[in-house]
Amino acid sequence: MHKRTKIALLVLLSTLVILAFLWQNRNQTTTISHDLFALKNPKQINKITISPNNPKLPFLTLEKIDGKWIVKNETNSYPADTNSVNQLLFWAMPKLQVKCPVPDAAKENVIKDITLNGTKVIFSNGDIEQHTLFVGFATPTQDATYMYYPGTERPCEITVPGFIGYLTPYVNTNIQLWRSVFMVDVSSQEIKSLKVTYPTAPEQSFQITQNQNQLQLLNLQQQPIPANKSLIAGYLELSKSIARESGEPAAINRRPQDVKSVTAKTPVAIFEYEFTTQPKKTIAIYPMAITEGETYSMETRDGTPKTVETTLYWAKTNDEATLWTIQEIMLRNRLKTLSNFLQP
Repeated sequence: MHKRTKIALLVLLSTLVILAFLWQNRNQTTTISHDLFALKNPKQINKITISPNNPKLPFLTLEKIDGKWIVKNETNSYPADTNSVNQLLFWAMPKLQVKCPVPDAAKENVIKDITLNGTKVIFSNGDIEQHTLFVGFATPTQDATYMYYPGTERPCEITVPGFIGYLTPYVNTNIQLWRSVFMVDVSSQEIKSLKVTYPTAPEQSFQITQNQNQLQLLNLQQQPIPANKSLIAGYLELSKSIARESGEPAAINRRPQDVKSVTAKTPVAIFEYEFTTQPKKTIAIYPMAITEGETYSMETRDGTPKTVETTLYWAKTNDEATLWTIQEIMLRNRLKTLSNFLQP
């Protein structure tokens, strides 16, 4: 074979290799893989640290202790909302995909904003870091999120397939938004005693005690009362979880005098729990004055509501000063009286 022919074949072969490489990487401007940001082993994660780059903002840690998630910051520690943690850990993080790296024209601004206002998220197994990334703000179209993976050359636009929106809110550092909505969240076997008091109808107050799965109903004078055992067991099962409304505490908590005026009223009911594994808890339920929120039709002038809205109550526990909002639907089956348990 002539030397000229060999050279021509070598050039042709090289050209084909380059074309194949360019075709394979035609939509990529960096070596960042499409799933680089995705969390590959969510089941191994038992600690999540969320810390803003802005030192003026708080950080928080989510940690799985004895099978239960706890959220804590510098000053407080609470049971965490397991659904929120699972949504981040098992829905969002494993599905993260690189839509595209940030182009040169926007690179400097995106890096600057992530540096100043981004959030560092560390996923760990114990004290061993498994996955770390920096979460920025939404893209202009708000269908992706700017994120940066340590060691890469530039940030990327990140999406979750099937989800239209940005993921910044999923790594917020507001401890109230990570807290469990359950004011009581235990197994019914952990309830050693539950006393329900009705201040305006003390004769209907009662107490349920549990000793080695043996249930007993007592009246306010601590006298045993013959009762329907299945109704008692059913009530204890209902009372193992009482949930408040989710989100930030109500605005009334910014006005201490208004809080005092609520707690100075006679409670609708008082729940006193004694557990086998944790400190006692008391939940006082107070009436909420209906001063706003009714819905009226444009035609109605006699003050008749167009719709009937859910009755709300204030709830306060013995271990913090916050007043929480609780819906009637959460209390309806818990506001049983002594007579409800009496045998036919």
